Amino acid sequence: MNKALRPSLLLALGLLYLVWGSTFLSVRILLSYLPPLMITFSRNFLAGSLLGIISLLGGYWKKMEAKHLRTHLMAGFYLILIGNGCMALAGSIVPSGFSSVFMALGPLLLVIFFWIDGKKPSNRKLIGTSLGLIGILIMTSSKSLAIPGKESDFLQGILYLVLGVLGWNYGVFRIQSTGANVYHFTQTSFIQMCTGAILALIVSYFRGDIQTLDLSILPAKAYYVFFYLALIGSMFGFSIFAYLSKECDATLVATYTYVNPIFALILGNIILNESLSPLLLLASLFILTAVVLITTDKSK
Repeated sequence: MNKALRPSLLLALGLLYLVWGSTFLSVRILLSYLPPLMITFSRNFLAGSLLGIISLLGGYWKKMEAKHLRTHLMAGFYLILIGNGCMALAGSIVPSGFSSVFMALGPLLLVIFFWIDGKKPSNRKLIGTSLGLIGILIMTSSKSLAIPGKESDFLQGILYLVLGVLGWNYGVFRIQSTGANVYHFTQTSFIQMCTGAILALIVSYFRGDIQTLDLSILPAKAYYVFFYLALIGSMFGFSIFAYLSKECDATLVATYTYVNPIFALILGNIILNESLSPLLLLASLFILTAVVLITTDKSK
């Protein structure tokens, strides 16, 4: 049987689609109870700490070169504080499905980053990048896509999304371009998650979030969603991704970038009654077509 068609791999891929597609909705729900950056801190610190323990007890922890350690510490800033943090800040302004489609621009940004780094993309990737930018322009053209009552903050939400997707994918680019991704994922995830989490906690403190936080009044629902986000969305999701990255062709694994938004749009509509407006669907069509073009490109 073709390696990519083994039932276990198909199951893992389906779980990755569902789990990472649901994290946008989970953050959106949790924002009703917790400040954005406190969500970023708590989910990543818990998941990162558990992965660090697994790395030590499982014998996966290896001595890391200083230059690689610096890269992963920096990645914690870009991936967690800027990436996760800004996405959480945007979550109170724009619907979860909107955010997920915006994050699908990741592969397009990686094309641009590597192009600047001297690796010229193929024509197929250039076409994909252009279509993705058109989709973003469509999305940002209408304040009607904001959460009701947040229309005046719509552009601020867009700014958070831009910073979030730039931060996350620049962090990915730095890890790949410096060759720092040669260690077990439990070790690198611990460094990145806990570094970014501590930075998010510091920023949250100066925003005044911690001073107003009262965990005693949180309903059980908030704890359920939080543990799902931390243990399933972060810890379990990264584990599945690492397994698939070793077992499958990279192009197949990359399909999560354009399938996750579909799950997020559907879940947001069913659970939170988020609107599936024709404008959002049109923008999604451009962006997802762009990502498919890029992730299925066979050029070196």
